[in-house]
Amino acid sequence: MIEKLSAVVADIDGTLCMKGGNLQPRTRAALQRLHEQGVLFGVASGRPMDRRILDLAKQWDLGFEFDLAIGMNGGDLYDKSTDEIKHFYQLKKEDVRTILKMLEGLDLNAIVYVNGYDEINALRMDEFLKDSVRRNHSIVEIGDIDFVSRHDTGKIECHMKPAVKAEMMRRIEANPSDRWTHVTTFEIEDHSTVEFVDPHVNKGLALRNFSVQSGIPLSEIMAFGDMENDIGLLREAGWGVCLKNGSDDTKAVAQAITEYECLEDGVGRYLEDHWFNR
Repeated sequence: MIEKLSAVVADIDGTLCMKGGNLQPRTRAALQRLHEQGVLFGVASGRPMDRRILDLAKQWDLGFEFDLAIGMNGGDLYDKSTDEIKHFYQLKKEDVRTILKMLEGLDLNAIVYVNGYDEINALRMDEFLKDSVRRNHSIVEIGDIDFVSRHDTGKIECHMKPAVKAEMMRRIEANPSDRWTHVTTFEIEDHSTVEFVDPHVNKGLALRNFSVQSGIPLSEIMAFGDMENDIGLLREAGWGVCLKNGSDDTKAVAQAITEYECLEDGVGRYLEDHWFNR
């Protein structure tokens, strides 16, 4: 276990709460207790880094603001101390087109964030985008591959059924590239989300940058995650914890696994049992 704790960083969906949900009570209480003790807290998400991520602290009734926030799977970093957002490696528009042409014909939706949730381009309107319009008041424009490939972007977000994902993986294997990589960010029985990013980008990249600019050693940071896009985060942190409901690949790199799942207050109970009562 980590000896000194100066900051905690956690993934959102499937870790702190389920997609679109609220914190569980013991998780909220544990984070508030850490904050009272002077420990910084932030979130790390695949979502675009904008005000909507920062506003989650208020929606969750934490009683304090995030000290940092990682977006775009590590492509964006917000630091409260400077009130600035830094952007790291983006996919070039020509690479966006190459990826989408590789996936052409598959029954999936591909989403490109032009300006956070405020401006989204996609191949089609689906339930995810309808929900984004409702929650985030997103402006969504639908078009073909050429239309969606007009901008550099932090990521391509693809939504599909698991059977379609299997065919996607075969195409990826047949078309290797050093200009992009892919990661599974969400998976349930009837839905998979796979995202394409620049190979330099992962949540660990943003965490390293935060460590340098804040002066907080990585050895004093604890991180929580559940899916493959959290692997870089857990590897870089001084203590990386995977949720019980997490993927096998993520559990394999974690230094600990929670005894409870996300909706069972997995993060809160872990902090109670292994930090506060250590």
